Amino acid sequence: MARMGAELRRQDFIDATVKVIAKYGAANATTRRIAAQAESPLASLHYTFHTKDELFYAVYESLINTPQQALEQVPAGSTAAEAVGEMLRQAVDWFMTHPDLAIAQAELFTWSLRNNPAMATQIYADAGRATEQAIEKVVGAGLDKTASVTVSRLLINLLDGLLVAWSAHSDTERLKTETETACQAMKLLVATFEKVPEAARTS
Repeated sequence: MARMGAELRRQDFIDATVKVIAKYGAANATTRRIAAQAESPLASLHYTFHTKDELFYAVYESLINTPQQALEQVPAGSTAAEAVGEMLRQAVDWFMTHPDLAIAQAELFTWSLRNNPAMATQIYADAGRATEQAIEKVVGAGLDKTASVTVSRLLINLLDGLLVAWSAHSDTERLKTETETACQAMKLLVATFEKVPEAARTS
């Protein structure tokens, strides 16, 4: 029970940090504001996360892991190209329903570039691995390892670009239109990598 309490408290602080960053920006997300948002003593926050960098990294880990289930909801029988295009669409859809998380993600990465470049590097490496694993889970043997890495990196770049642009123009319909264009681009790229089944090659 004690462990569950600690895990819940940790998640409360992560959720509070997202809200504070979305409202004030990462640079102004003080631990005092975060503790107040979580309705918790400041000492409890510092006990759970010893440094702000540790807290921010935990938030980014949450932002990487939370949408992964959405990335895996691809219709059965899809080609690798169709599956990856749908993954990008669903990732954007997920962030559209969680706008604070979209803002927090962009803010956190910009903050880490300026204040902790090593963390920024680690964040992108973690995001790449998580996306690559999601793609491999969905497309199976449809792509080889090299193609999977290339596609996962482009998917991340397109997703980040779409979300940053959305934060600037705030037009959801425009985001949807631009997402469809990005999905078509992903599908065309993946189709060039897609493995041809043995039966098709010999027929």
